[in-house]
Amino acid sequence: MIEGMEIKDLVMIGAVILGPVLAVQSQKIIESARDKKNRRLKIFQTLMATRASRVSIDHVAALNMIDIEFYGRRIFGVRIQTRKEKAVTNAWKNYNNQLNTQYTPEQFVVWVDGCFNLFAKLLYEMSKTLGYDFDEVQIKRDCYMPIAHGDLEQDQLRLRKMLLEVLAGSRGVPITQFSEESSATESPSSEHS
Repeated sequence: MIEGMEIKDLVMIGAVILGPVLAVQSQKIIESARDKKNRRLKIFQTLMATRASRVSIDHVAALNMIDIEFYGRRIFGVRIQTRKEKAVTNAWKNYNNQLNTQYTPEQFVVWVDGCFNLFAKLLYEMSKTLGYDFDEVQIKRDCYMPIAHGDLEQDQLRLRKMLLEVLAGSRGVPITQFSEESSATESPSSEHS
């Protein structure tokens, strides 16, 4: 012991030195947890906002971040996941597996239905992890997508496929020849002039 100092003095000196260090470390832990929750929340919000448009770039990017943000923690080289994190990553694995399953045209409706249900399960598990009180039915049904958006996506898909067929040489481009004679007979305004 240092001369003239009692144990309580040493404890006080230790507390004065360690107090600010522990406070800073505690603040860093709190900020890290808040940042992690915000990143998870952003993924969830993006998936909820784009659930009617699952081929959008933002939707796909959010899906691909699930493995990272719900990974859990590494403690001494061992991966530790909470039960809720595990439920999210398992739901994502099941949905991802369904998305990557090959199907025939006859199986398309069953495949889409499977995707729909597994995606709803994924959102449900994420909502529980983030403290939301959604149920799977609410996630499936409370979604708005104007018919025009669906039509636009289908038209773009058809146009893209046709263009690829033209570029591959398996489809020709229809060409219509116009002549002055045919344009004059088809135009109602030319008859009255």
